Amino acid sequence: MKPNEPSRTALIPARQRAAHQLLDHGAILDDPFAIKILGEDEKDVLRFANAHPLASVGRLLSAARSRIAEDALSAAVERGVRQVVVLGAGLDTFALRNPHAARPIRVYEVDHPATQAWKRQRLAEAQIALPPWLIFAPVDFERDDLGEKLAGAGFQPNAPAFFTWLGVVPYLTREAIDATLDFMASIPNAEVVFDDMEPSEAFSGEMRKLVTERSEQQEKTAERWASRLDPSDVAAILRAHGFCDIEDIDYQRIASRFGGAVHGLASGQAGVHVVHARRRDEREV
Repeated sequence: MKPNEPSRTALIPARQRAAHQLLDHGAILDDPFAIKILGEDEKDVLRFANAHPLASVGRLLSAARSRIAEDALSAAVERGVRQVVVLGAGLDTFALRNPHAARPIRVYEVDHPATQAWKRQRLAEAQIALPPWLIFAPVDFERDDLGEKLAGAGFQPNAPAFFTWLGVVPYLTREAIDATLDFMASIPNAEVVFDDMEPSEAFSGEMRKLVTERSEQQEKTAERWASRLDPSDVAAILRAHGFCDIEDIDYQRIASRFGGAVHGLASGQAGVHVVHARRRDEREV
C-alpha cells in the first residue's frame, strides 16, 4: 500500500460484512456497526454484493472468519485473558460490539498509520464514540517492531493475549509473518486466529479464474498477495514458533458450518483456511 493512503483492501471485507447484514441478516456475525462505519449507501453495498457471481463466497468468508475468531476469543476471556490485539484491524468493529465490556479487557487495534487515521475519521463522521477499552497502535508490519509499538500503547508483554490476524497474512512476506509470530511467541499463553490462502491450484473452476485475475491485477498495485501457503507449511511454521494446539479450518468445513446462512452461496472449492493456534506455557492463566 502507499505510505500516505489507507489500505484499499480494507474496504473489501468491510463491504462484505455490511452486505452480510443486508442479505443474510447477520446470521453468522451480527454487526450493527458494519453499515454505519462504512459510510456507504445501502444500494451501493448491494451493488457491490451482486457485482460478481462469486461475491457470496467472500461474504461467507469475511463473516465466518470473524465469527470463528470471536468464538475462540470468548473462550480465552473465560480462561482469564484480558488483552486482545486486532492485527490489521481495518474497519473491524469488534471493539465497538465488545460482549466482554463488563470485564477489564483492553482491545489494541494495530494497523498502518494511514489506514488507522482513515478509520478514526470514519468513526468521527459516523458519530460513533470510541469505547474506553479501545487503544489504537499504528504499525507498519513490514518496517516497524510490533512489540515496541504495542508496548508504547500500554500492552503488557508479560500477560497473556489473544490475537486476531484476519485478512493480513496473504499480503505479508514470509519474513514479516515470522517476525509477527516471533512476537506472539514471546507472550505467555499466546493465542491467535488468522486466515491464509493456498496457491490458485487449490481453487476450483470459476474461483480459480477469479483468484488468478485478481492476483494479476494486484501485481500492478502496492497491495499484492505476497504469501501463498500449503496447510502443511502453515502447521510447520506454527510449531516452529511453539504453537502446539493448532486447528486448521478449511473452506469445506467453513461452508458446511456457515454456508446455509448465506443467501445464494455459490458452489465451488476455495483454497482458503482459518487457523486457530495456541501456545501452552507452563503456567496457564
